[in-house]
Amino acid sequence: MLKRKSKSPFVALFAFVLLFSAACAYGQEQKPQVSEQRIYCEISYTNFAWGYQHRGLYVDPQGKLYSYQYKRGDKPWSPRSADSATEQELEEKYSHGRTLIRKIDLQELQEKYKLVEPASKGKMSKRLQRGADQGSSVTRCYLFEAVRERYKEVELKVAGDWSYENLAPSAKKLAMWLASLQASVP
Repeated sequence: MLKRKSKSPFVALFAFVLLFSAACAYGQEQKPQVSEQRIYCEISYTNFAWGYQHRGLYVDPQGKLYSYQYKRGDKPWSPRSADSATEQELEEKYSHGRTLIRKIDLQELQEKYKLVEPASKGKMSKRLQRGADQGSSVTRCYLFEAVRERYKEVELKVAGDWSYENLAPSAKKLAMWLASLQASVP
């Protein structure tokens, strides 16, 4: 008759190593990571009334806050698709006079970027005409759609000749956050 060797010491050792690893990981403080979602958020002003004017602030996926400004005579930015842009098109848009202002805290960035997806499903208020030749101040985010390899525009708030806003609570929070970033820049 053959004797069977017991596997229980190996099972016990494996269970011990697994539990020890889990206990060590549980005790470690988790550091916030850069958002894995590729999102850009911006607040910008555009006016065509007396020559092309376009300037603004944007936050990139790594949490860097930049300003940008087109010069007189620069070609107006226009993505091939009105409701979305490629990464190259966004890079071209933001390359004009780009200046790094500061880095956003990663935890704050993650909290805000979690609001973009729900905001993308928000309904828009009624469009109201408020004037002419004022241009428009637009607060928006761009949410990456991997299937299309494009950034979908998520409008948050528009003010100027025409005014309207995204009614989702998350959109209002994002618009207020971007306005506060703009107000903090000298």
